[in-house]
Amino acid sequence: MARLDPVGRKETVFTAVWVAVAILPVQAAFLLLGQWDYTILLGSLLGSITAVGNVLMVGLMVQKAVTQTEKQAKNTVRLSQGGRLLLQGVILVLAACLPRVFNLWAAAIPLLVPRIAVSAREKIAAKKNPNPH
Repeated sequence: MARLDPVGRKETVFTAVWVAVAILPVQAAFLLLGQWDYTILLGSLLGSITAVGNVLMVGLMVQKAVTQTEKQAKNTVRLSQGGRLLLQGVILVLAACLPRVFNLWAAAIPLLVPRIAVSAREKIAAKKNPNPH
């Protein structure tokens, strides 16, 4: 297996921190609603591992793609994107099929966090440097 470069490692850690922080309000909301049980925790862990693993796989895919020809790189990106999307779908189906083990909503929420984290970072960067050119 390829070793993750520093940029990929930084992005994976960035995502892991955001996901870890984001699942805390989920846990608190279920607790406040009197609906918290171990399935909430296990669902959050399942979704969190999937979300962070997805970013890790993106980093590894990018490392591979930059060493390939353009045509090979396009195929690598396409296959990776499809495979990662399929994996996330399988994880959600697993959570839905095992409701005594995983809460589906708790598993699904962490999958949204990486996109939110990247958007937030871009907005913060734009405010710090409104005219990058």
